[in-house]
Amino acid sequence: MKKDWIKIGVSVALLLAVTALAGCADQQQIAQLQAEKAALQEQNRQLQELAGPLPASLDNYFPPKAQGPVWLIEMFGLATPLESIGVDLQQGDIAGAKANYAAFKAQYAKMAEMVPEWKDLFPMAPVENLGKALESGDPGQIGPAMGAVGQVCGGCHLVNQSKAFFKYHWPDFGVLSLTDPVSTESVAWVDYMRMMAEAFTGIGNDLQQGQVDNALQNYVAFSARLKALEQEGCAKCHSTARAYFVDAASLAMVDQLGQALKASPPDAKAIGDLSGAIGNEICMKCHLVHVPAASAKERWEAFAALFE
Repeated sequence: MKKDWIKIGVSVALLLAVTALAGCADQQQIAQLQAEKAALQEQNRQLQELAGPLPASLDNYFPPKAQGPVWLIEMFGLATPLESIGVDLQQGDIAGAKANYAAFKAQYAKMAEMVPEWKDLFPMAPVENLGKALESGDPGQIGPAMGAVGQVCGGCHLVNQSKAFFKYHWPDFGVLSLTDPVSTESVAWVDYMRMMAEAFTGIGNDLQQGQVDNALQNYVAFSARLKALEQEGCAKCHSTARAYFVDAASLAMVDQLGQALKASPPDAKAIGDLSGAIGNEICMKCHLVHVPAASAKERWEAFAALFE
């Protein structure tokens, strides 16, 4: 009988131990799930910060709601006195540095109220610390204080400046069109660039196939489209004449290519060298400037739409 009670006691102890272990396991699992949830929430916050849309109230400070880029002008009004503090300090003009600090602080406080969604991006503590450091006159305090304010500015710019460029300053290539000088028809920008690239590629392709007349036809189409791009295309976004990619020296290379193609027989090496130069100095360098920004704008708009 005693052995039976011992067995029962052991069984109960084992049951309690198993139950306790199960409870610990459940608590560990819950803790792990909570940690994973917190990590996912932080990742979502960062994604929304990086890829989400700009605050709707920022639209009030850019066309068409405003007459001009008001926010950008106000930002210049913020940057100028801050940078001038450094200039004055280098010149030993402490009074000038303090005056510029006062102007900076006032503009900083003003801009903190202009976009309510961004108020937290304008902490006052670093600005107040800069004022104290300037009052101390100690370069060992002023340098780090200036750096802290710069980190506030840089952190916001890192996340939001490109978005503002994309939304308010970069036109959308997808809505632009050009008159094709070959067909005289209006052509979407992307199709125009594709036809120009195909004509350029066709020059070398036709020469390799011994079709000189076809190569010349492709050259005429390429040359006409590139020169029309200089005359009409760049002006879609730029208000001044371009001094590169479609400048006189670049277009002269294109003319030299035409002359090499008309030689009898065509000089394959000269044509290859000129084609390479045109591809590297005109096409590639223009793409290096414009394609990354256009692609980034397109990707950002696609992500931003997810948060609307």
